[in-house]
Parts: sequence; C-alpha cells; structure tokens
Amino acid sequence: MGVILCKHCMTVIDTIDSEKVTTYYSDCHELECFEKRARQSSQAADSSESSD
Repeated sequence: MGVILCKHCMTVIDTIDSEKVTTYYSDCHELECFEKRARQSSQAADSSESSD
C-alpha cells in the first residue's frame, strides 16, 4: 500500500496499490494550504529583497 501526502501540510491526497509501503509527496489543492504557501512565498521574497 502506498500513500500520497501533501509535502506542505501532510494531508493524505490519495492511496495507491503497491507491492510495498511507499510514500510519495505532492502538492494538495486545498485552498487553505495554497494560501499558506502563497503567504510563505511572499514573505520569503520580501526577506530576500531586504537582505540585498
């Protein structure tokens, strides 16, 4: 059995049949997670600009 997890919020996206236990990571499409990633990305860009 395998599982696909969101690499940001660790939400289970899906399960898959596999020969052994396997974990894959991807991006979920949950609005809350997407907004959180956007805020973090914007904050990272702001901090890199201020360090220049």
